[in-house]
Amino acid sequence: MNIIQKASISFATASILLLTTGGVISSVKADTLKASPMIMAQTPITTMTKKSRDQIAITIKEAEFKFKGTLKRTSGNTFIGEDRQVRVIYDKNTSHVIVINKITGDEFYNYIFSITDEGRL
Repeated sequence: MNIIQKASISFATASILLLTTGGVISSVKADTLKASPMIMAQTPITTMTKKSRDQIAITIKEAEFKFKGTLKRTSGNTFIGEDRQVRVIYDKNTSHVIVINKITGDEFYNYIFSITDEGRL
């Protein structure tokens, strides 16, 4: 089928739609949107204080969410802490903070936060 034949079939289809809808022009192709859950959150207010080589005190606050605890080194430069609801993971190499719901596995936050004292650089 060449381009002219395709165009005339499209035109014929559009004409049939025009006649069957009582003169209302309808789109031949409609795009559908799928609803997907989206969490729009600001980066939470985060404070970190190095307690020792293997522990970091952390506070994370945003709206009604609050986490306060100690992250402990698990391996390399990865630190993990948790409470009854969430697990907080801090990768010192990439400066990523990730907050995950312990029950559902949903990710609440994933953002960059550096504990480096930039005044000393």
